[in-house]
Amino acid sequence: MEPLTADSASDPRGVTTPLDPDRVEKTLRRLGLLDRWAHVVQGLRSGFHTGVNTDVPKTTIFENHTSSELDPSFIDSYIAQEQAAGRYSQGFEPSILEELIGPFRTSPIGLVPKSGSSKLRMIQDLSFPRNDPTTSSVNSHVVSDDFPTAWGTFSKLSTLILELPQGCQATVFDISSAYRITPVLPTQQHVLCVFWRGKVYVDRAVCFGLRSSAGVFGAIADMIVDICEASGFGPIKKWVDDFIVIWLPHQTWTETEFVQLMAALGVPWSMEKTKPLADIQRYLGFNWNLSDKSVAFPVEKLDDLQALLLHWFDTSARFTSQEASRLHGKLVHATTIFPIIRPFLRSIARFALKFQSPRARLRSTDSVRADVKWIADMLHKTPNTLPLTQPTPVDLQWWGDASTSFGIGVTVGPAWEIWEWSPGFHVGPSLEYDIGWAEAVAIELGLQLAVVTHQIGTHSAGQVFLVRSDNEGVVTVLNKGRSWSRQTNTVLKRIYMMLATLGVQLRAVHVRSDENITDPLSRGDIPAFLSQVPQDATRKRHSLPLPHSLSNALRSWSSPQPQSGSI
Repeated sequence: MEPLTADSASDPRGVTTPLDPDRVEKTLRRLGLLDRWAHVVQGLRSGFHTGVNTDVPKTTIFENHTSSELDPSFIDSYIAQEQAAGRYSQGFEPSILEELIGPFRTSPIGLVPKSGSSKLRMIQDLSFPRNDPTTSSVNSHVVSDDFPTAWGTFSKLSTLILELPQGCQATVFDISSAYRITPVLPTQQHVLCVFWRGKVYVDRAVCFGLRSSAGVFGAIADMIVDICEASGFGPIKKWVDDFIVIWLPHQTWTETEFVQLMAALGVPWSMEKTKPLADIQRYLGFNWNLSDKSVAFPVEKLDDLQALLLHWFDTSARFTSQEASRLHGKLVHATTIFPIIRPFLRSIARFALKFQSPRARLRSTDSVRADVKWIADMLHKTPNTLPLTQPTPVDLQWWGDASTSFGIGVTVGPAWEIWEWSPGFHVGPSLEYDIGWAEAVAIELGLQLAVVTHQIGTHSAGQVFLVRSDNEGVVTVLNKGRSWSRQTNTVLKRIYMMLATLGVQLRAVHVRSDENITDPLSRGDIPAFLSQVPQDATRKRHSLPLPHSLSNALRSWSSPQPQSGSI
């Protein structure tokens, strides 16, 4: 399917959308919503403001990214498809287009894999050029905060499902070519042109790559949610173009009635992606069970992911940039339900950035293969169905702290231990090992102390344990499961591997330094630590051998100290 070239010399800019502004306005007025959404109706009629800078002193055409060469026929077909929908103009010689609309600019186009899929998506790199003092990018002038929208995130849907009564069902709908139903103001379209095979195409709709696209389209999507809920459907959550609509036990509407309402307004639903009402529904790539309040990673997707990981074990295999990006994208998606694999993605992300050409094929690094193997092992150990209700964290009175001057102290229940930095080993700002790493090690050693004292074990599977730290950074990275620091991330890997084996989770909370009972321990002040213990409690030092990975950094403190920690 070949793109069309221009056969007439008229201004190609215009407003195109499948939505019917008149019917939308009439419906909003009937539901009492017109005042809230009048700006969207105006945008459907005249085009939406996108926040771009329309001052283009001279025509500028950038070369396309090399990723566009991955599948040129895909781009040909995409342009022809957009022309058929009225969203792209016919192709113009650059000089002819400039005569018609004045100076214009293009941005490089490229191909990227769709999230969680092997399919491609064409994007316009509107953030190009970068760090060029003479030419700014289109996106550099766009303030995304000026285009807010609501997002039906994983956590928001989890909260909604937990609040639902028994007997609810759900259906899902998907808007076809979501962003592309959103027209751009004609006076801004000269900034969003596309250059391909020597021709220039005027893009009349918001596109992937424009910083404001999610918010501009999001205004339409938010309005659709408002119309549907005011018409008796829902509650509804959305993620970009994906909508999940909850059917409550007292409601009588059908999926057909929902589609008919939207069709009357011109909303192009993808019928092949519409799913009938059911207790279990797939949304955001996960299976949500409204009956037992759980969420699952689909078995077939997990099998595909494991097969993909297995392919990356091969030391002789070579991979393209697209394959590396696909692996990273699938794993990032999986971390939503398997946060335990997050610390292992850093090496894979770095590998995906190494490619100089879309045709290059590289062997994976040792660190990538090691991390991929650990991920595969942890996915094998971790249940793919998780309850939405997180159990109340078990409070073992687990505290930990580190200091750059002395070492580390931890206490879990009645057991405590103290270590000092080995001679010649230094921790501090701008060093290879900083305080964030040290605080993460304190949590690692606390977990080992809890295990050897049998406070945590395989008998604890499914439980969440509370950890206290006075370092906000380590609280954040432990709960998120990743750190930009290579050394801290290595510690997180060891922690998460232990958690996967035990089948437990940790939840870190921040406390003030003056509240942290292990603060004296981290400075080597055992009497001050023991003085905090209630009169009716007993704390005993428990000798914990250091793991090999820390043997060069720490040593158990052997200075004279009380034989008993009792007070």
